[in-house]
Amino acid sequence: MQRSSMKMKAFAIWLLTQWLISCQSHHKSDIPAFDLLLSDSTTLFHTADIPEGRPIVMLFFSPTCGHCQEETASLLKKMDSLKHVNFYFLTIDPMEDMRLFNKVYRLDRYTNITIGRDYKFFFPVHFKSVTPPYSLIYDGDKRLRGAITGQADASKFIAIINKL
Repeated sequence: MQRSSMKMKAFAIWLLTQWLISCQSHHKSDIPAFDLLLSDSTTLFHTADIPEGRPIVMLFFSPTCGHCQEETASLLKKMDSLKHVNFYFLTIDPMEDMRLFNKVYRLDRYTNITIGRDYKFFFPVHFKSVTPPYSLIYDGDKRLRGAITGQADASKFIAIINKL
């Protein structure tokens, strides 16, 4: 009788271990969940809807920031090397400024770029008062792989992304 009790206990431990392993194998995204208001002023884009499978760059910018403008110009010059990357440009600045930035840099012509306004100011609060330009680079499984504080040229983004 004691032997079958030990077998049941061993089986219960094994079962619990298998359950814990399976729970850990379900990947949870490192990308925080928040909404962006797109340039049409009505469409909300939720970051949980960012698809997996491609590298992701979340680029916190200000439309009036010279460093942000130079960084954007550098990225756009190398977009052929970055077309496999999904970019999410986000700002807390007024919608009119974001629209003008979008128009000047013609971001809407790139299918891999989404631009939106963080109207709840989630990003700078969540990431402890970061200032633009600030970029987070995620792999195709939505795991954080790099951060860039301040202005960077496209080669820095490419170097980090190529290591993924």
